[in-house]
Amino acid sequence: MSISAIAKGITIGLAAGAITYTISNATGKQMKKVKNSAGKAIRAIGDVVDGISYMLH
Repeated sequence: MSISAIAKGITIGLAAGAITYTISNATGKQMKKVKNSAGKAIRAIGDVVDGISYMLH
């Protein structure tokens, strides 16, 4: 197992833990903000993937 695979695993685990903590402790108003931010993040990731696929063609 390489160091980069371990680092990726640790990063994903930390991100999942932070997301779980944020969602479990969010109030109604904060939850709406979290959902909005998550939607923006998903759209940004989609744009990045589209850009990479465009560069590869």
